[in-house]
Amino acid sequence: MVKGTNPKTSHNHCRFQVSLDELFFRAPEMKTGLIVDKNWPYKDGVVWAEPKQVPLADKFDLRDLMKGASRSLKLKTAETVWAWATHHGLEIARAVHDGKAYDLSVQSVLSCSGAGSCNGGTMEAVDFLKHALPMETDFPYEGYDASCKYSDSEIQTGWEAKIIAAPYVGKSLRFSRAMRNRDGSFREGNKIQEMMAAMAQWQSPLVVTVSAYSISGPGIYDSCSDINSDGDHMVAVVGWDEEGGSRNAHVWNSWGQKHGDHGVSRIKWECGENELNRGLGQAARIVQYKLPCTPPNPQQDGMHEILAGSSVQIGAAQPDGVKCSWMPTDGLMDPTACLATARPAKTTEYHLTATSDCGTTSSMTMVDVWGPSAKRARPSLPPLGRLLGKSKRARLHRAMGGWPDQHARETMGWTFYLDPAHLVHRRFEPEHYPRFKVRTDPSSRPTVSLPVISISVETHRLLDCVFLG
Repeated sequence: MVKGTNPKTSHNHCRFQVSLDELFFRAPEMKTGLIVDKNWPYKDGVVWAEPKQVPLADKFDLRDLMKGASRSLKLKTAETVWAWATHHGLEIARAVHDGKAYDLSVQSVLSCSGAGSCNGGTMEAVDFLKHALPMETDFPYEGYDASCKYSDSEIQTGWEAKIIAAPYVGKSLRFSRAMRNRDGSFREGNKIQEMMAAMAQWQSPLVVTVSAYSISGPGIYDSCSDINSDGDHMVAVVGWDEEGGSRNAHVWNSWGQKHGDHGVSRIKWECGENELNRGLGQAARIVQYKLPCTPPNPQQDGMHEILAGSSVQIGAAQPDGVKCSWMPTDGLMDPTACLATARPAKTTEYHLTATSDCGTTSSMTMVDVWGPSAKRARPSLPPLGRLLGKSKRARLHRAMGGWPDQHARETMGWTFYLDPAHLVHRRFEPEHYPRFKVRTDPSSRPTVSLPVISISVETHRLLDCVFLG
């Protein structure tokens, strides 16, 4: 998969070239088509919405609100389920709120969203619904990676029936880096009660991740497995019931009429407190369409890098009537400002909560502080790490997060990896990354630069520099 040459060390510098074959650039071939990005909470523009906590009915189904709109589920290509689930989100919302079934273009999501291909896609596809979707007759489903037929300006203009937003359900604090377990999962994560409340309040479907399961007929898939998993599949959730003594989700799948009851299956949703069966809703987005008023939108960049002693603006300006609060408040000039000035003494993860009469939303950002006087917080990045910076020369962080202590530096050295997402916008398992190890004097921290795929290392005292493959 990856070939490399051992570098030649010279004084305090080493360099080597990494040769990548075509397999490295190929997206993971998952039969269900979801490409899991464990770092999705830390991307630019991610927003969470908190629904109102009100008593909920024992049974709810958006199909009962479709006002006679007919449903038509077609057979799908497995690898493009991410596109089908995204398009179902808008079709179902329109059937509920507009009282009519619209046959919208799946191919426009596949070809124009930039969120994936026939080899799989990510939950970011749901963002494309902010442009709405053309009709199926305008861009028919081809089942392959056809070129997008629309220009950038046409996409920006969009089509009829744009959604207002598609926030993740819950609050940003639950998805903090501090709330992650070693395996990348979250200590709390999504709450079923909140996902149910979101569907009821906004009368729209959830687009969620799940570990695929198969069931035929109106029965309930009641086996508990793959608890809180990241999933390998995307579906829409349209309701729930409490038949059989358990809370069951109604899942609008993309596997044709024979899956479940005419394409909609029922699955036991909760297998214990904070335990999502098959990971159903581990990542969940609510399609907000035709709301009486618009909730706050605190979208912000997921990462800022500053030198110690300097400041940066974080958050997002909001209209009158929106109240904002931050957690933590350390280093903020005005902790009640929606667009705040931050000058933290150490690397800090900030959470912004914006509240108005139309709802409560939240977002997060990391301010990464660098410099001789910076008090660097150790757990600064999620377990898999990532590349920082937008230029071709970017710092690489240690794969396991944080910097090793002195003993580890003496015995193990520094292990880095090249994240291909920076090159081809795909996520791979860590064992597929090119890696190298550097051992230095314990007081020295190496500086790593990456011009495309040629990696060089500089440090005060280089002991050895070994390519790991």
